[in-house]
Amino acid sequence: MSNGVRVHGGGCRGERSFHSTSLTGQLYRKSPIARDEEGGKSGQWAFLRHRGYDVNPCKSQLHPSVTLEGIEPESGEELCVQEAYTPESVCFGCGPSAKDGLTLRSFRRINGMEASVTLDEKYCAFPGIINGGIISALFDCHGNWTAAMTLMDRGCLPKPPLTLTYEMLITYEEPTPPNEELIVRSRILEVKESDSVGSKATVHVELELLQKTSTPSAGHGGGEGGEKLLATGSGIFKKLGALRAL
Repeated sequence: MSNGVRVHGGGCRGERSFHSTSLTGQLYRKSPIARDEEGGKSGQWAFLRHRGYDVNPCKSQLHPSVTLEGIEPESGEELCVQEAYTPESVCFGCGPSAKDGLTLRSFRRINGMEASVTLDEKYCAFPGIINGGIISALFDCHGNWTAAMTLMDRGCLPKPPLTLTYEMLITYEEPTPPNEELIVRSRILEVKESDSVGSKATVHVELELLQKTSTPSAGHGGGEGGEKLLATGSGIFKKLGALRAL
């Protein structure tokens, strides 16, 4: 199966920034400098923390408050972005409170995000083959969260803004099986921002769906050892609104 599917105007309507420039080693711009009440200089993340914001609710070592300003996260297990920022979301693909959803859990990685998920047989289009629309939903949610967190980090904001899917192309390399551990990975390709009135920031994201296997992967040039490439995607995700809560 290698047919492509293009989707326009969809979007995981959860929480999801703003302004800056760059990727990977350049992914986060140096934060603007603010002054605390004692008159000393501090980074923007430290300034937000001083104002009472929980700047790193995921407790991730990859949050720019840690990598740029050395602010260690609170002790405890790292949380997925969905649980950290939108615990009451009922989004079918990634909402922590969606009773019959896919419960995608996305975690920060360098220049992207990674999630794991196991899909029930009820999502099969044919015996042993998951419906392609379910794969699209996973990419839709994971891509939006990747875009939102990227913009949040670049804008030095305490919470992500709302983003929606502008365009997405999916190639189904192999049938996706049910009841198997799957990995969804994303990588940021490009961020476009403009100061023009009415323009919206967009983030171009590359996506992969992989199945964990007991043998090293081969072919397609995708995946690491012990992973089989099932689908790839390329999406453009557009910032629609500023901070908002579900």
